[in-house]
Amino acid sequence: MISTSDFFTVSFQGKWFTQTNTHLLKEKKQKVFLKELCILTNKAKDKSSITKKDENSVIINIDNRNFIKLLKVHKQTKLRVTINAIFQPINYNLFKINYSIIKNKYIYEEYIYFVNNNLMFSMGLVKSIYNNKYYGTVVTSYIRLMS
Repeated sequence: MISTSDFFTVSFQGKWFTQTNTHLLKEKKQKVFLKELCILTNKAKDKSSITKKDENSVIINIDNRNFIKLLKVHKQTKLRVTINAIFQPINYNLFKINYSIIKNKYIYEEYIYFVNNNLMFSMGLVKSIYNNKYYGTVVTSYIRLMS
């Protein structure tokens, strides 16, 4: 049986074709984004982090010492804001991710489901911290590209 941290590093790494559907509930608008994404994973020695190399590349550094039940990841955004994301394994192929966005006014809760090594889906919900109202949904499919 593969450990959760190794499963995480092996499963995410690679080139992916993504389709993201964003739906804003109040405005009843939907947008679709298609892009190619390259995810690289490293085993870090100090802390876990996500770094964006360029428009289509992301590096995930994972500190295995702290990844027992939760993985805390620090991510710098374009707005120079640090996001502390928490990855929780629910099942061997299902993860839950939580983090605050936009000046800590909203919570983004995402579930990532691995169908197999070449296909995964994620469903995200954006809700207000203050009144727990839902403002939008994000559904993304990931198809691994063969190199």
